[in-house]
Formats: sequence, structure tokens, C-alpha cells
Amino acid sequence: MFRCITVVCLLQSVYSIDPTSTFEYEYHVLAKLVELDQFKAETAMKVAALENQLQSCTANSQKHTSATYVHWGMRTCPNVTGTTQVYTGQAAGGHYTHPGSGEYICLPSDPEYDQYNDVSDPTRSLMYGAEYETQSNPAFSNLHQNDVPCAVCLARGKTTLMIPGRTTCYSGWSKEYQGYLMGELHSHHGKGYVCMDKYAEPLHSSVADLNGALFYMVEGRCGTLQCSPYVEGREIACVVCSFRS
Repeated sequence: MFRCITVVCLLQSVYSIDPTSTFEYEYHVLAKLVELDQFKAETAMKVAALENQLQSCTANSQKHTSATYVHWGMRTCPNVTGTTQVYTGQAAGGHYTHPGSGEYICLPSDPEYDQYNDVSDPTRSLMYGAEYETQSNPAFSNLHQNDVPCAVCLARGKTTLMIPGRTTCYSGWSKEYQGYLMGELHSHHGKGYVCMDKYAEPLHSSVADLNGALFYMVEGRCGTLQCSPYVEGREIACVVCSFRS
């Protein structure tokens, strides 16, 4: 609309000239056309600059998008593009018998303290290291009673999602790692579910069997859980996927 008005104004300006001679008339027409071409060129440059600025803002927004997740059962993060390690540590949580226990967390291996005392106070929330409870499981039987390592990972420019019941990601998503769904025993106080890497390793070589927070494989039970597609007694897999924003 603005461009049309500009052309009309230019033509009106041309026709307002007293054509005292053919040369003078043609000269002014040509001058106005040159002026219009310059206006079009300047406008195109401004539009291009705005488009470049918009693309730059979009790229910067995507660049600063990120997500974090815990790589359970491993000391390091997956070797995938755009994913780096924040810290390595030990899986922990409330004792399996304590009703006030919290969810599983990844405690860093280099803790720092602020104000504290070294008195064991019963009026506290209590934190325990986590162990594998996998004696009869085909995947992790060699890890039974071992402490569980973990690593916190930063996925730059990505959104992450843990998908239970899958070993592969859906279309458009990339795999960070895959494994098995694990949680507390059904009769213990729950801490949620985590995806333990299928290549899980022990935190160290010693096996203490102190039974703090515990990790058990997860099985499906038919009834309210639809079978099929799920199969009763079969250990449920999982996969952690990422999507580039």
C-alpha cells in the first residue's frame, strides 16, 4: 500500500510540471524514475537487513536452548554431538525403609559444605548411597550389591525426554542412551523411575551390601496395564532421546 501511494505521488508530481518543452518534460520524468529506483533499492536493502537480523536472533535463541539429564549407571556422559558433562557422582536417595525418603538424585563426587556440625541428628532428612539389586536379572546380575555411579549431562541446543518401554527414539529424535527402567521394590517407599544405562558399571570395585537406596528392574503386570502390547514378567526397557530445537 505504501509503495503504491509513493508511485502515485511521483506521477502526480510529474504531471504537475508545465511541459514547456518535450526535453524538459522527459528530463523530469526520467529524474523521477531514477528517484523511484533508488527508493526501491534502499527499501530492498532495509528488508534484507531486517531478515538477517531476524535469522541471527533465531540462531542465537536456538544456540542458547539446552537441557540437562542424569546418565544413570555411568561415570561419564554419552559420546554424542552437543552433549557435555557437568559433573560425575554417585546415585543416592532415601533409605528403602524410610517413608520420608526422597527421589533418586545424583550427588557430585566433590561435595562442598557451608555451616554444619558433625553430630548425627535424628531430626533430619537422611541421604544414602544407592545399590543395584539385580541378583536374578539377565542384564545386570554382575552388578548386584554394587554402588551406582551417575553423571549429569548438558545437552546444548536440545530438548531431552526419557521414554519408558522403548529401545529406540521416535522419528525426529536422536538417542542419547538406552537402558532399563529401574526403581525401588514394589513394597518399598518409591522414589520414581530412572533409565539405567544398558552398559551400567559399578561405582568402585568393593561390594559392601549396606542397603541404602536400592535399584530394582521394573516389570509389567497385566490387568490395567494392557497386555498386549506389554508382556507380563518382561523387564521394561527405556531410552533417553533428544530433539534439536
